[in-house]
Amino acid sequence: MRALFTATLAALLLLNSPSFSQIKKESTDLFNLDVLNFYSTEGTRSRVDVYVEIPLKNMEFKRSKSDKESYISKFDLNIDVMDKDNSLVYNNLSKEEVKTKETGQEYLSRNSQILTRNLFLPPGEYDVKVTVFEQSTKKKTEKDKKIKVEDYSTPPLSISDVMIVSKISSSEGKKIITPDIQRNVGIVDTFFLFFYVYKNNDDQSVNINCRISDAEQKEVFAKKETIDFTTGLSFQNQVFVAVPTADMGFGKYSVEISALSTNYNASESSSFENVSPDFPAPLKNIDELIEQLQYIAKDEELDHMRDGKTDVEKQKRFLDYWKKKDPSPNTKRNEVMQEYYKRLMNANKFFSTTYTPGWKSDMGMVYIIFGEPSNIERHPYDMDTKPYEVWDYYGENKQFVFVDNTGFGDYRLITPIWDTFRFEK
Repeated sequence: MRALFTATLAALLLLNSPSFSQIKKESTDLFNLDVLNFYSTEGTRSRVDVYVEIPLKNMEFKRSKSDKESYISKFDLNIDVMDKDNSLVYNNLSKEEVKTKETGQEYLSRNSQILTRNLFLPPGEYDVKVTVFEQSTKKKTEKDKKIKVEDYSTPPLSISDVMIVSKISSSEGKKIITPDIQRNVGIVDTFFLFFYVYKNNDDQSVNINCRISDAEQKEVFAKKETIDFTTGLSFQNQVFVAVPTADMGFGKYSVEISALSTNYNASESSSFENVSPDFPAPLKNIDELIEQLQYIAKDEELDHMRDGKTDVEKQKRFLDYWKKKDPSPNTKRNEVMQEYYKRLMNANKFFSTTYTPGWKSDMGMVYIIFGEPSNIERHPYDMDTKPYEVWDYYGENKQFVFVDNTGFGDYRLITPIWDTFRFEK
């Protein structure tokens, strides 16, 4: 019986999308934000680059009046910069638009447009506030980032902020870098750390040390290189450090960069995430995520995932399992996986009790496997009976009856879904 449910789950997931009236559509940010500080030639001011990434999937497009083959989404972009006294030192409001000739979901989900603003500010602490307002839908997203603007012109040795770069290409002999505004390297095999080393002294070399650590401060990557100045002095020095992601588990990472010359030293820190964009929940507790697959995975599949020697290996086996279930392997979206975890999160939201998370409950189990019932009969106060509910699934010709024997909302199935399987708490 359990094998039957496992075999038919993919079809059921695609046919039954949860739509309880209590469930509200999750809000979607209209943009991603990153702010970085670099040296500038503007006297005592440094350059502050504000990067605003507009994911196309988050915008609403209308056919262009001037170009019938294109679709346009228009929005307002507002940037405010406040100093440490909360005084406004910069403001810019502009009318922007993104244009596309393709409106397919897959294309929109993997493309975005990046807008850059270069500000020039004296050293100090600031709060950069950015607002995007989409005109047609009236949707608005606000984000802010606190920054410290450095004076790179006078120290004998210093390091700029660190940019996460997802791609490096070239055009007409010029290097083109694509910044990862979201600072999530989950979809690339290799990313790059990009920064400047500013040397304002006569030393003949600078040693660069780069170290990446996971959330538990365990080193996962380290690299050393030397900048040689024996052929001449250079104040600005670009550094690109290639970082492979194959052996990185999912989670947050910290970056520590140091520069050491004969007489001087400098350091800079940064951070990034490695999270699958298809996955709706963090992979931090991989053991629990594996257990949550017990409603659809076979025993040998669960054992294979559990037997991973490290969390990284368990994560890889976990994601490999879902790749095999992907109904559209040539796209970045795994619809079955996304639907399964949406249902699981909704089960936790609606069916949790004081002692049991919703996904472990009988109602949660049925909801995760079959989705929203076609009809629910609720009987909380009937005479001479305990509270019970009847869930009907007309498309599958199934009915499930839940009884609350304790009176505390712990509804149990009268007859289990399958005879040989039941999660043991």
